[in-house]
Amino acid sequence: MKSIVIHFMFLSTILTNAQSKFDKYFTGERLRFDYMIAGNFKECNIYTYQFYKEPYWGGSEINLIDTFMYGEMLIEIYDSISDELIYSRGYSTLFKEWQTVGESRLTQRAFLESVVVPFPAKAVKIVIYDRKHNLQFRLVYTTFFNPDSRDIICLKQPLNAELKQPVLNGDPSVKLDLVIVAEGYTTDEKEKFFEDAGWIAEIIFEWQPYNDFKSEINVYSLFIPSDESGTDLPQDSLWLNTAFNTTFNTFGSERYLTSKEMSLIRDAVSDVPYDQICIMVNSEKYGGGGVYNYFTVFSSSNEYSEFLFHHELGHAFAGLADEYYTSEVEFDTMFSLKYEPYQPNITTLIDFKSKWESMVHDSVPIPTPDTSYWQNVLGVFEGAGYSEKGVYRPTFNCSMKSVVNDSFCPVCRKAIGDMIRFYTRK
Repeated sequence: MKSIVIHFMFLSTILTNAQSKFDKYFTGERLRFDYMIAGNFKECNIYTYQFYKEPYWGGSEINLIDTFMYGEMLIEIYDSISDELIYSRGYSTLFKEWQTVGESRLTQRAFLESVVVPFPAKAVKIVIYDRKHNLQFRLVYTTFFNPDSRDIICLKQPLNAELKQPVLNGDPSVKLDLVIVAEGYTTDEKEKFFEDAGWIAEIIFEWQPYNDFKSEINVYSLFIPSDESGTDLPQDSLWLNTAFNTTFNTFGSERYLTSKEMSLIRDAVSDVPYDQICIMVNSEKYGGGGVYNYFTVFSSSNEYSEFLFHHELGHAFAGLADEYYTSEVEFDTMFSLKYEPYQPNITTLIDFKSKWESMVHDSVPIPTPDTSYWQNVLGVFEGAGYSEKGVYRPTFNCSMKSVVNDSFCPVCRKAIGDMIRFYTRK
């Protein structure tokens, strides 16, 4: 009994120190940094655009340093006096995805993108890295930020926004906070949006492992009206005036549904204490997109919308990779076979010990034959990450591979659970 008490006191001391560290360096508000990112398939340059101060930091006040190191970008915040690392997060962007398609070898492009961190209480140094093909991070941007600068814009929620809280379980700093945002819903379709968002708030908890964390998740639904109903369909020459200019056919993939208007999206959710932004698009067409620690986008009125939401959230929240090996997009060496990918649910076997090796039974061959005999076991099946050869997935099938509901494999379930615990640690 004595050892248990000592352990509890030690843990309490650690958590108290972590909270004290947050209070020492941050205010509880949110700093948003919009920047231009430009280049081609091998160049990445970042230019300051605008800093914003927003009312609420919804993220953890305990886990300030990233322990997963997922994503194609990494932001670090350093105290400007001691040079101590006080915050870091990995994330991905549309620009980094564009670098993997053939067009990036032929031309240069620029994207207006955005990242959020807790608002510093005093001057800090901001450092941003991008990840190269060898998976190492390269420094691409450094600046100093003064929280007393008069150039900072203070944002509030748009006047035409309406926010509801279908699932509210407590303090955002110790919960996973999802905000479902309306896209392509007109003023006359407001009730349809809240019905659709309410349904999503319910089916979140119908999948494993989210149903094990019902008390650890807050869900917000935010209505922002669009002038027209639906979304852009470039393949049909249909262009609509919607709140966030979402569009199918991203990077030439008919079903890839995204938005380049991250600044507009951040404006809309500026008054919400969110961890993950989920853009629900008023469309019957099958499609979506998920970018790690950036956004989840999915169509709301398709028969597979439940799957789309969870599959894309798997990318955006837990850093999961696609486990299928065919794609409409001509990815140019998305995963190098010389290195172990950072995504937790795929492997090149270069460093399998860092993945799910300990979860595989000794009787299962590695690689595992892709036959019906092994379809119900956890193994190492070839074909994943848009590569038919050399990249492996954990199971014969999974919701990150096929259109099947509530079928995340054990590796994906563990990755999602680990991430929820990271956000909700008290």
